[in-house]
Amino acid sequence: MRRNGIQTIALILGLWLGAVSPASPPLPPATGPATTRSVATFRNPILEGGADPWLFYHDGAYYLTCTHGRGIDVWKSASLGDLSHAPRRRIWRAPTDGPASQHIWAPEIHHIDGRWYVYFAADDGNDANHRIYVLQSAGGDPLGPYVFKGKVSDPSDQWAIDPTVFEKPDATLYMIWSGWPAPPGPQNLYIAQMSNPWTIRGRRVEISSPTLDWEMRGWRVNEGPEVLCRNGKIFLIYSASGATGPDYCLGMLSNSDGDVLNGHSWVKSPQPVFHRYLGSDGNVFGPGHCGLFRSPDGTEDWISYHGRENNDTTWIGRSIRAQKFTWTREGLPDFGRPIPAGVSLPVPSGERENQPKGAR
Repeated sequence: MRRNGIQTIALILGLWLGAVSPASPPLPPATGPATTRSVATFRNPILEGGADPWLFYHDGAYYLTCTHGRGIDVWKSASLGDLSHAPRRRIWRAPTDGPASQHIWAPEIHHIDGRWYVYFAADDGNDANHRIYVLQSAGGDPLGPYVFKGKVSDPSDQWAIDPTVFEKPDATLYMIWSGWPAPPGPQNLYIAQMSNPWTIRGRRVEISSPTLDWEMRGWRVNEGPEVLCRNGKIFLIYSASGATGPDYCLGMLSNSDGDVLNGHSWVKSPQPVFHRYLGSDGNVFGPGHCGLFRSPDGTEDWISYHGRENNDTTWIGRSIRAQKFTWTREGLPDFGRPIPAGVSLPVPSGERENQPKGAR
């Protein structure tokens, strides 16, 4: 989803030809309540034509948002396998011009202090002006309505995308994002403490930079950070290499001492933890930009991500997938391999108990 140099030229050409976003074509509007048809198994992809998924379960339903055009839409479904048939609601439409009017990327929805906040990146049509913005819900519904709170600024005011937030047990709030040290890159990962959900407190700290071969195929990229906590350990799952290439993949940082604002406390795994798969049951290229969520009953860990069946070096063909992951005896996440399209998978635990008898 990111680019500099020659890839920027490609983006400009695409925009000249009429594209509004490098993610996917606009989707038709849909209205109505959450879909209720349920299945005991599902097959990937769960949504065609999307990228950078953010998926979570809340109060009896799955909510999905992703990159796909000049706005932020949310799909709501009682079943993971039915998200592609679910109605969607546009919770925010980009203005016709201004600093947050174009290239709406990687929205995430987080619940903080009784409100929902939507973090995303946008620009004015010039990729160099990408910055982070946030919406705040008026009440307790993930579908809104929302108000635009504005730009989330850090003192560097450099190119910034893919924001995520997390709270430590002491309720201290942090933001992590992908940004440039200075134009035009490379894409590093940064962290900063927040004084509230729309304000960064203090300067950003670099916690990762693309230095390994598998992080620099196509472009030098660390992006799409997602925090994963378990048994007192803090992990950061991120995406690496160029998003248009077949080698787009996931890497992992492990925090060694709980000091998340110390760049030296983050230890990088030497190999990717999730990467392309070629097998007799199908192929998955470029699996990356993940989200992490729990099953409805809280007993399983799941990953959402985008990938595709072809190895073209374009933005076309990405779709959204989900699958369960496990943990090693050493307490590390084990994401396994991306499961190809069309393979039947059990729905998340807690959903299947509510399936009608005989459902498949």
